[in-house]
Amino acid sequence: MKKPLKWIDALSSLLLVGWYFLPLTASPAANGLAPLTGPALQALFAANPATTGFATILLASWLIPLFVAFRVAALFVPESLGFVANPLGWAASVLRFVTSGLLVVAVLVPFSLWGDNPQWYLALPVTTWVLLGVGMVLNVFALAGFVDSLNHGNKVYSEYQQFMRTGRGKVASGAKVSPVQAVLDGALKIRAKLLLAFIAIIAVILLILSSNLLSNYQKTILKAVGDGAQSGVEQATSAFKSAVGGETAIVIDEFFIGLNKVNAKAAFPFRSFVFYTDLQSQYLLDKKEGLPPALNAAYANSKGSFAALTPTQVAAYLDPVNAAGLYDAATNTYSYAGAITINQSEKLADGSKVKHERLLGLAVVTFDEDVILAPYVQTRTIVFILTFLFLYFAIALVFIVGNFIVNPLLFLRMNVRNASETLESMIRGQARVAASSLQFADTVNTRDEIKTLSGEIGNMVTIIRGIIPYISASTLKQAEKGTTISERRNLTFLFTDIRGFTTMSEGMTPEEVVQVLNRYLDLETEIILQNHGDVDKFVGDEMMAFFDGPEKELNACRAAMQIRKAMFDEKVLREKQGLPSVEIGIGINTGDVVFGSMGARERMDFTSIGDTVNLAARLEGANKAYSSKSMIAESVYLQVQDKFVCRELDFIAVKGKTEPVRIYEILQEKETANAKLALIAKTFGEALTAYRAQDWKTAGPIFQKLVDEYRDEPAKVFVGRIRHFEKNPPAHDWDGVFRMDVK
Repeated sequence: MKKPLKWIDALSSLLLVGWYFLPLTASPAANGLAPLTGPALQALFAANPATTGFATILLASWLIPLFVAFRVAALFVPESLGFVANPLGWAASVLRFVTSGLLVVAVLVPFSLWGDNPQWYLALPVTTWVLLGVGMVLNVFALAGFVDSLNHGNKVYSEYQQFMRTGRGKVASGAKVSPVQAVLDGALKIRAKLLLAFIAIIAVILLILSSNLLSNYQKTILKAVGDGAQSGVEQATSAFKSAVGGETAIVIDEFFIGLNKVNAKAAFPFRSFVFYTDLQSQYLLDKKEGLPPALNAAYANSKGSFAALTPTQVAAYLDPVNAAGLYDAATNTYSYAGAITINQSEKLADGSKVKHERLLGLAVVTFDEDVILAPYVQTRTIVFILTFLFLYFAIALVFIVGNFIVNPLLFLRMNVRNASETLESMIRGQARVAASSLQFADTVNTRDEIKTLSGEIGNMVTIIRGIIPYISASTLKQAEKGTTISERRNLTFLFTDIRGFTTMSEGMTPEEVVQVLNRYLDLETEIILQNHGDVDKFVGDEMMAFFDGPEKELNACRAAMQIRKAMFDEKVLREKQGLPSVEIGIGINTGDVVFGSMGARERMDFTSIGDTVNLAARLEGANKAYSSKSMIAESVYLQVQDKFVCRELDFIAVKGKTEPVRIYEILQEKETANAKLALIAKTFGEALTAYRAQDWKTAGPIFQKLVDEYRDEPAKVFVGRIRHFEKNPPAHDWDGVFRMDVK
């Protein structure tokens, strides 16, 4: 995968070189910016010697072809060099970010140097905007690639990606999310909140500051130009008044010659300077009776025709409100005027004289808006560029920092989800209930509140893991429902009891007793769970388990056989070590029970009650009377007779019940059973038939033969009964039922 990416990366890098051969501006001073050559830098310095910093940035853009050469050379670098050759590595991403950033800066430099009016931007070639857009896109992708390379360098992040690919971290399958909801969900994520909050605050602050500063700067420029213009027109009006009545044309021409020389070097050169006059009118400024007269252009600093000022225009210039200048939106100009006046006396009727100020004309200087606001536009461009760059780097930093904040939360979510899925699987019966299966991987490596939270969750999982061994799977399933109802279920129950454990414990310490007992119960529990059963409870050395499903009887019987085998192996091992050993008794029954939660409000137990459970427990105890190992009820026998070698033991009525039941002993699974077991079962059945027919002479020898040849303990029980009946015959209505008086 990396090799094709290396070729793609090298070819795309070559595209960056193209900007060296494309014109960036239409300004003569910037013709050498593509490519950056000596003349270009000379023009740059000649245009503005204070731009040394910009020149340094432009020189740094030579890193772009160096980066291209590096990516091309990486095609031939062995993969073993790691990040040097890896196009997805952090080194390549950082270089992409730097070089694409230099491309953007190199395009923005002419903007800040010469972009002082809208016409300049309109004259820019399309390639300028294309390169700017391409550079910004490349820079964004480089930033994303850098963050991605940091993420993939983290092994836990790779695990999180796999976690997301499996769909476990997404919306449940089948759930449809509208585009609007998807956008809202994305906006509510922590990274989005960080970006929106911080960037909004920074943007508002920057925009308010920059707009206020620019607004004040614009007013300052206009005031400075206005003050200078007013000073100029006042000097001009004085010169004009001094020339009236003399060599006016000569004086005005000399005035304009000097004025044009000053204007040529001025920071804000004016467009025109015109004297508008009407020497015949008698308009008095202190009386202002009606509109002033129209004024004709008498003298101007340049050749050309200038339209006469209408009375309305003259009145506007004379209005003190417009002393700061008049703006003409049609021509985009600012005009400043000074009145040309002379003093004129008027004799009143009482012989006194009053002096009036008579209007002779106006001196009007006009500036182009682009000329006046060029520093403002240029400063505004620089402010916008710096604001944009600051915002962009703020977004980048917030994104990177947010990544270090969000990733631990994502990892924590994954770890919690993995633990909760394990617990859910146990509750739903999809996985075995085992404390060892519930694990919490603390993969958060930060040293902040997230790490503390992860540790607390780990502690909680540890507590749950410690509780699990004390809870049956059925209890967990019921806990998921959150109810305390009970229901009728058809289940198979298996009871076990360790024979001789009390005697064995007499010479042991309590700690040794617990250790040995836990060993036996652990063997039994492991087998029960492996055969799809569940342990309901332990009572000392007794265990109650149950099985559910269509093969519950088969699973219970298989578990019984495996428990007998495991206990026999344990017996052999202990005898070799010279330790006392024990036997096991098993009883199995199947049928309907009341299955559900029972107990007090603050302490519930999830269990089963009913005759089926009681009979299973009685069958386990009945093994003692027959010296058998595994006893099953007829209901179980009918379901497993094709799979297991079984024999009918008796027809009994257990303690507490008057209704007799047929009981069977399960000997072995037919697939692994030898012929001897089948022969024993068949022979025992023949003897049992004769026994129930009270044919003691036939039944006795057969049972005795089983005892002599196979040491069959149940046969020995019947030998004893036959001897008893031979001396004490049963009643004539004897039904063959053996009634047990003990559990």
